[in-house]
Amino acid sequence: MGFELTPEHELIQQTVSEIAGQYDESYWQDVRMNERFAEELYQDLADGGWLGLPFPEELGGEEMGLTEVVLVMEALAEEGAWELSGALILSLIFGGIGLVEHGTDEQISRYVPDIIDGKSKWAIAVTEPDAGSNTANISTVAERDGDEFVVNGHKQFISGLELADRMLLLARTAPPGEGDSPFDGMTMFIVDPEADGVEYSEIPLDIYYRDRTFDVHLDDVRLAEDQVLGEVGEGMYQMFATLNTERITAAAEAWGMGRWSLDRAVAQANERVVWDEPIGAHQAIQHPLADAHADLVSSKHLTREAAWRYDNDVGNVGEISNIANLQAGKAAWAACEAAMTTFGGMSVAAELGLGAAWGTVRHYRTAPVSEEMIRNYIAQHSLGLPRSY
Repeated sequence: MGFELTPEHELIQQTVSEIAGQYDESYWQDVRMNERFAEELYQDLADGGWLGLPFPEELGGEEMGLTEVVLVMEALAEEGAWELSGALILSLIFGGIGLVEHGTDEQISRYVPDIIDGKSKWAIAVTEPDAGSNTANISTVAERDGDEFVVNGHKQFISGLELADRMLLLARTAPPGEGDSPFDGMTMFIVDPEADGVEYSEIPLDIYYRDRTFDVHLDDVRLAEDQVLGEVGEGMYQMFATLNTERITAAAEAWGMGRWSLDRAVAQANERVVWDEPIGAHQAIQHPLADAHADLVSSKHLTREAAWRYDNDVGNVGEISNIANLQAGKAAWAACEAAMTTFGGMSVAAELGLGAAWGTVRHYRTAPVSEEMIRNYIAQHSLGLPRSY
């Protein structure tokens, strides 16, 4: 068992750190306070080939793996660029990897090179007002009309849509109960968010979240057969195939927000002097920071191992991916909480960004999958306990 990064991995992190390090704290303050996308750094990463890490060389990619994507996300976070991680998950994981694994040759050649070049960003539209974790409950319907499908429905809490050139849309092409499984009869479509019949509006949030999120209404949206991703009726199984990659990259993103917050808290604990000594000299400040550090180190190793197992198809990838996601979320939350306590009342100042990380990490304990559903998975599939939901 090897635990050290290879020289190539170290070079990846060093190079990405140098790229991200060109953008100082004032840049990220502007990104957060104006709720805008960090387009400049995103394009720098694209120009350097970093968006192509997990894709085949013939498409313009680097033919590496999820391990390298995780290492890039770690390096970005340590430079304060954790804001970009969500775009990497949406475009590289759901968009790019989803296309490579399930798309036709024409779809892959048409869309993936633009993802790699940073010219195209993607979103995914699955959740609905009455269908969150219970995805089989979706009511958005795609009815066949000759060689087209007509889609009607309502999607909710769809992130990153304001940037997306395309979105993956899950809709029912067969009524519930027609198949052997409640997951039968759902199909994934490739949709232009600006297509006729698609209307979306931003959902106001009272807490900072890294991505803007939207209500999406679909009214007689007509889609051609070549907009079906994979096989008709197999959309939910395609989603299952990408869940491990989502879990792993979400763990890396949560870790990154926690690590960044902890580093800021440690600096504050050393620099802030009250009653003639740094506040970090007191165990009430030290111990939560020490616990957070220990948990973050542990979750980083779990996440890296999960990515390595995924790349090499070794062992129970589903189990370790879910555990990594669970532990990284908890570790990141503890780190953000400790950081907020360390900074005290000034922790909510917008210029610091701690509240932004805190709010986003809290969301990540609920989505893209809740901690309760992860525990259900572990209990049932790892421990052999009865299904509880």
